[in-house]
Amino acid sequence: MNLPFREAEPPKMFGGYSPREGFYDEFLGPDGKPRAHWNSLVTQLDRIGNVELRHRWEQAQAQINRDGFTFNPYVADGIVSRPWTLDAIPLVIGHKEWTDLTDRLAQRALLMEHVLQDLFGPQRLLREKILPPALLFGHPAYFPTYHGLQRAGKRYLMYHGMDLARAPNGQWWVTGDRTRSSFGLGYVLENRLITSRMLPSAFRESRVLRLAPFFKQFKQELLKLAPGSRENPRVVVWTRGPDSRTYFEDSYLARYLGYTLVEGGDLAVRENKVMLKTLGGLLPVEVLLRRLDEDDCDPVELRPDSLVGISSLVEVLRSGRVSVANSLGSRLVESPLLLAFLPQVCRFLLGEDLKAPSVSTWWCGQPEGLAHVRANFDNLMIRPAYRIGDEPPVHTANLPKPERQKLLSDILASPNKYVGQEMIDRSMAPVLTTSGTAAWHVALRAFFVSRDDGYTALSGGLARLSPQPRTLDFTMTAGELSQDVWIVADVPVEEETLLTPSSILMNPRRSGSELPSRVADDLFWLGRYTERAEQMARLLRIVFESLASESVNGPERRPLLRVLAEQGQIDPDYVVAGLGLSLPEIADVLPAAVFDTSRPRALRSSILNAARVAAKVRDRISLDMWRTIDRADSHTSHWNHSDNTDPDTLDIMNVLDAVLADLVCFAGLAAESMTRTLGWRFLDLGRRIERSWQTTILLRSFFVDIVQTEPMAIEAALRVSDSLMTYRNRYLSTLQLPVSLDLLITDETNPRSIGHQLERIQGHLDAMPRDEHRAGLNPEQRLALSLQHAVRLADVFELSAVQDNRRDQLDRLLRRLVDTLPKLSDAVSSRFLIHAGLPRHYGSSAESLPGNKHFGS
Repeated sequence: MNLPFREAEPPKMFGGYSPREGFYDEFLGPDGKPRAHWNSLVTQLDRIGNVELRHRWEQAQAQINRDGFTFNPYVADGIVSRPWTLDAIPLVIGHKEWTDLTDRLAQRALLMEHVLQDLFGPQRLLREKILPPALLFGHPAYFPTYHGLQRAGKRYLMYHGMDLARAPNGQWWVTGDRTRSSFGLGYVLENRLITSRMLPSAFRESRVLRLAPFFKQFKQELLKLAPGSRENPRVVVWTRGPDSRTYFEDSYLARYLGYTLVEGGDLAVRENKVMLKTLGGLLPVEVLLRRLDEDDCDPVELRPDSLVGISSLVEVLRSGRVSVANSLGSRLVESPLLLAFLPQVCRFLLGEDLKAPSVSTWWCGQPEGLAHVRANFDNLMIRPAYRIGDEPPVHTANLPKPERQKLLSDILASPNKYVGQEMIDRSMAPVLTTSGTAAWHVALRAFFVSRDDGYTALSGGLARLSPQPRTLDFTMTAGELSQDVWIVADVPVEEETLLTPSSILMNPRRSGSELPSRVADDLFWLGRYTERAEQMARLLRIVFESLASESVNGPERRPLLRVLAEQGQIDPDYVVAGLGLSLPEIADVLPAAVFDTSRPRALRSSILNAARVAAKVRDRISLDMWRTIDRADSHTSHWNHSDNTDPDTLDIMNVLDAVLADLVCFAGLAAESMTRTLGWRFLDLGRRIERSWQTTILLRSFFVDIVQTEPMAIEAALRVSDSLMTYRNRYLSTLQLPVSLDLLITDETNPRSIGHQLERIQGHLDAMPRDEHRAGLNPEQRLALSLQHAVRLADVFELSAVQDNRRDQLDRLLRRLVDTLPKLSDAVSSRFLIHAGLPRHYGSSAESLPGNKHFGS
């Protein structure tokens, strides 16, 4: 008798999970069963199943890649961006345990605030010999300037991060304090966004505490720092810039909190105030949310070689006309040296014992500390006594004998510079691997923000995990995975929003001139680079189609190659009579040249520049606009990493189709999604100037010297200009030059014509902020108007006329455009974008200009 088929029960999600002995397990209790606060998540994950969870995780990782969610750790060769890797399983902590822990940690945050108040005030800790003077005066980043900068009643630490490790007995230990500008808040937000979308039912059923209350308090505390009593002071997020490892997070926080993202070049001191340089003038700034090191903040009184600071900022701070969070000098309490004295400091300043213990630390500047380090040298981590960057600790047990002896000699020679620390066997938690769930070691960063009676904690944190525990001793940027941290409650969780009602009714606004000049400059060049890449993609697609067709040597071949040479995509010798015969076949060299980044005007370089500039204005463009640029960058970066395999023609054409679709999508989003503010105007102004230039070069290459114009050449020019459909709708299949020139030069109804671009350029310039004390047109308006009149007065039949084997009138008009468009660009830069850096000239080389922005190269 045959029994009915019965499908085997799928394995449980954590069926193969095996904790390691000797470590605290965050998931399983001593009885081998999941801890109570994990039960809801375990039920939900078992319901989802392993296959579906992996599918959701793959979709989540794809979303991370689409969003450009990147991580920039320091490496030996500089800053390298890579996608952020988020695990599918969150780290779960019970509400009661988290509350007990963060209550103890809040005391520590308050203690650090009191330490800073004392060090920059009465210095009782030094006078009473609770702390050694070396903590302050021996710190390499200490400046006497830091004294007297904070106004009475204002805190040095508005927010604070603490790195945690859980020992095998379940005790949480603080391994370090992050008080200058804690890394990770932006990543915490993105982790929550991605994970809650990946596991929506599990998130609801687990009663996870929300993050919004913390950031609501964060904004309130920033407003309290503002001088005076304004309800809506100007708060800016001050970033080091795109070269910073925290730039993604800086722009993410600026967008989430609703503040302007600025760099040092966007700010200036005028009349003892910090001012934001905008197109409409200078606007006062009351609060700076600082995301760079203190000594970079002012090249006058701090580090003179700083290129990202604000000259005379310290003087404005002394006058109380601006506030900085966290205050300058706050990094001093990050020193590992302080951990050796913190219990005594707590009893002296707060009159109570330290509730959240630090990892055991011995300062070698004390005889007893040095003796302990020498006696236990092989069982300790050795760290610099002062934290300057993310200097990794040294695990002495892993050092070869000669290196171990050298380190010990260095410590004996300069004991004040070193501390020894106990190594903690970190707890473990489940992660999803290719073979199932596995136990990895955990590092956790908790965040605190000030309030009237102390500090309050974020209901979550930044978790980093690694299969090797010692990797996590280096820094929170180490580790292979991150997890969303769920603090789960026993009762339903109330929804809360970051938005708060204002007591003052604001009037509606349409647009203003508050756009920083640097942002306007970046948007201008974003428009230029995307348009340049789009035009080059169209041109290359037609060239490859021509090379693959039966008429490979047709009449359109020479002008197409000439345009490629003018754009720097191929060697100019290919269009010089006689020289091209000695060169390799163009079909053999062009595929690799498309992806050659050494050619500044080639397709790959244009897209690379567009992606770089877009990254600098991510807080100004939509996520969809960013995704189109990122996709185009991904398409063209593929061959740079292939195994020395040149792409074939079909590969190239597929890439060009995909790139062109992305760039057209970007243009459409810019046209339909951006409000008509000055930011949109500068983006579109860049596109219109670039398109005018590209069309001018195209017409010169096709029609000035090649007088025996063939229909196939006219058709190729119309296709490159994306105007062939319009031509055929008007004139059917008969191809003639005069009406083609009308369509591409003088017809202002054609969005691809030079006349249409000049009309749009003139409209943008007329809408720009004006000097109320100056009458008449500005220089850039006069230049644009002169070109517009020249094009409107042109007669296309006269332009088509041949004289002495040349079209001289066409040449004169196009040469005027070639000569004047660079002057127009320079005039725009000189008038509006001068704060962003040096003016960019069309003919300048890529290597000689800041930011690699230039017009004609």
